[in-house]
Amino acid sequence: MIMNFIIRPIRLNETILLSEFLYEAIYQPDALHPVPRTILQHPSLWKYIEEFGTREGDLCVVAEIDKVVVGAVWTRLIHSYGFVDNKTPELSISLYPQYRNQGIGTKLIYGIFEELSRAGYRSVSLSVSKQNPAVRMYLRIGFAIVQENDADYIMVHPLASKC
Repeated sequence: MIMNFIIRPIRLNETILLSEFLYEAIYQPDALHPVPRTILQHPSLWKYIEEFGTREGDLCVVAEIDKVVVGAVWTRLIHSYGFVDNKTPELSISLYPQYRNQGIGTKLIYGIFEELSRAGYRSVSLSVSKQNPAVRMYLRIGFAIVQENDADYIMVHPLASKC
């Protein structure tokens, strides 16, 4: 059942929510043994949200249902898991589990595509576990696999240029 939701830019006072969504973005195939939340303190993860909104490439849209933020997609220019080059922001996305598989994630991604295009970016990248069911969604909406290792894909999506 798709609920009534809106996609909108994140508000400054909501950026604190990105730590919750960063945790939710971690692919965890074993729901009975989740990774501890302290994993967010690791520099390789914390850099996805540290002082968000203060750096080039920091863009975010959220999904809101009944005035509650239930998902977010954000980008940042960082040298991390999904890095392809210094001009391509890396995308992170997550929804609370009860809101997944309802089309909200796809709408979030289209929302960030608009923001990125408006800001002049030509492409966006992401890293995803090969086991993550989201791989199918990324392929369906036009992401292409550009690199892979044993566990992960790095995928890129071109963006429409705004003239």
